[in-house]
Amino acid sequence: MKKFLLSALGASVLALSACSGADDSTPVPGGETPVPGGETPVPGGENPIPGGENPIPGGENPNPVPGGENPGTPSAQTFELRIKGEGIADYTSLKVPISAVDIVADGKPVAVNGLAKMVELVGTPEHSPLAARFTVPAGVDKVKVTVHFNAMGNFAKNGARATELDARVAPVTFEARVSDLRIRGRAVVVLDMARSMVPMKASSTMLMLPNGAVKF
Repeated sequence: MKKFLLSALGASVLALSACSGADDSTPVPGGETPVPGGETPVPGGENPIPGGENPIPGGENPNPVPGGENPGTPSAQTFELRIKGEGIADYTSLKVPISAVDIVADGKPVAVNGLAKMVELVGTPEHSPLAARFTVPAGVDKVKVTVHFNAMGNFAKNGARATELDARVAPVTFEARVSDLRIRGRAVVVLDMARSMVPMKASSTMLMLPNGAVKF
């Protein structure tokens, strides 16, 4: 989980080591030391090597070894970006605008599909409305996500008439490792609305200053 104001990411490194076996026996030069079983056998002679003169493991046409010439390449992956509201007990409606979502991978923009212009955060308990979908190219390890609100929404408390919500504020930006996105196939921006809603003087309008975290 990442707090909005914490942008540093720690990199995890997995070290792999490989061990190979070796024959510790030392061959005896072909002098007077006899070979167990009699005279030195000649391949294909009286003591033929099982399988013929020069057997090839697996037969004449063994199957290709995985990871050979065509081991296959990883494919692009599609993930979801969702928005969830917490601290909304008194709200009967809370509509948050989304003006844009930018995804950058290796310095290049990634196409974003199905952008929701408005998400209702008060609804089915534990439900996180879908904000957008994006596809990460193969071979990318990390993406930078920026969610722009930058528009007017609205809210209502205790069944009262809807009031304007001013979300024309700075965007929420975070970085996500693709390995984290793969956990559930999504990133969820969790808005703590109890801390994000700020009253505006001489107006019933509320200002939304996003405060919360990102979960995977």
